Amino acid sequence: MDSDIVPSQSRYCTSCGTALVNGRCLHHVQPSEVTVVSQAVEEGALGPRSKRRAPRRWGLLVALGALALITAVVAIVLQVAAVSDLREAARRDRRLVESLQRRANQQDAAASGLSLRVGSLEAKAKAQRDPADIARQVEPSVFTIETPQGLGSGFVFAGDAAGSRLVTNFHVVADLWMSGGRRVKVRQEDRTYNGTITKVNEASDLAFVSVATQFPALVAAAAKPAVGDPVLVVGSPLGLGGTVASGIVSAFRTEGGQDYVQFSAPISPGNSGGPVVDRDGHVVGVAVAKLVTDGAEGLSFAIPVSEVCSSLGGC
Repeated sequence: MDSDIVPSQSRYCTSCGTALVNGRCLHHVQPSEVTVVSQAVEEGALGPRSKRRAPRRWGLLVALGALALITAVVAIVLQVAAVSDLREAARRDRRLVESLQRRANQQDAAASGLSLRVGSLEAKAKAQRDPADIARQVEPSVFTIETPQGLGSGFVFAGDAAGSRLVTNFHVVADLWMSGGRRVKVRQEDRTYNGTITKVNEASDLAFVSVATQFPALVAAAAKPAVGDPVLVVGSPLGLGGTVASGIVSAFRTEGGQDYVQFSAPISPGNSGGPVVDRDGHVVGVAVAKLVTDGAEGLSFAIPVSEVCSSLGGC
């Protein structure tokens, strides 16, 4: 009977799916046939059992797919993190560049401001004329005014082809004027000219002298000087014509209803009537007096040039 048991390759039990042995279901095989059937099953003769292993392969494929998916997700997460790090680094770099650019702009602005200040200082330095140049400009217009009673200084304030008009202090010619005299000597170095007193303003301590010769005239300053501005005074202290002294505008004073420019340049008897000029050589005042007392120095005063213009009816 053992030799008659041959697994069927074409027919299977419709109930349990096992192979028919000699046309019979495995469940109907006799005990003596079990050994042969078991051997057939172990040797793979029973086809349907091999089909039951397919679910294991599918599980492996699913596991591999899941692993691949997890790997891909991890890679994407790592890539996103790397991109985020790069973006943050880029933002830090941009902030650093912006900070450096702001600093560079601030340094440029500071350098530009420094350049402007240097340029301004250079311009001011160039504007500060050499006192010697100012003196050379002013001296041709300054004269010694002589009377039988004394002397003082004066300067040309207006002129034309008919002659020149000089300004001096009234107290320089007061004795001559009060005695009825009008003739004065106008001297410059070794040259002497005849002058005539044409007008006086006793209240302002001003007098005007005409000379028949034309000389260069000085110009009135367009604006009131500031305290601290440099000035030169030119005149004839003690008859020493062409003397120049320098100082600054010290203050502005009003005494007895008269305005004065206080300056620090030293003056002496004989300077009265001489011009006080600014850095442009323009007249800011007429030297008139100084304060004389023990320990006092550099307390000199001038009549503002505006008073001269008012006395002449304009400048």
